[in-house]
Amino acid sequence: MSHLDELLSVFLDGETTPAESARVTGHLADCERCRRQLAELNLARAALRSLPTLELPVALVVPQEVTPLARRRSVWVGGAAAVAAAVITIATIVTPPAETLDLSDVSRQIGARSSLDAGAASLKVVAPLAEATE
Repeated sequence: MSHLDELLSVFLDGETTPAESARVTGHLADCERCRRQLAELNLARAALRSLPTLELPVALVVPQEVTPLARRRSVWVGGAAAVAAAVITIATIVTPPAETLDLSDVSRQIGARSSLDAGAASLKVVAPLAEATE
């Protein structure tokens, strides 16, 4: 037997069609579980209706002053920061990995360039001590 879980709440609110109402009424005659569930829904509904109504302060209902978003500097600064972060993230993902540099090649290139400059002494790039010992 299938039960009418969601339809019971609709029935209790009086929002069922005549065909659905007849179906619920017929089912409730045979199903103890659905009768109990309908009684629990009715008790919950009565408990909610017995709660006092709270009066809200006028300041919560009607704002005193509304500042349009276009005039708030913090909105624009935050938006610019979000766009910058997105651009940096995309650039990091799209950029190919860096190539490893060979120090002898760098030294050769610097030496070739310095030989073209008049009065420049020849330079040689030396690997740091940590790399040289490895």
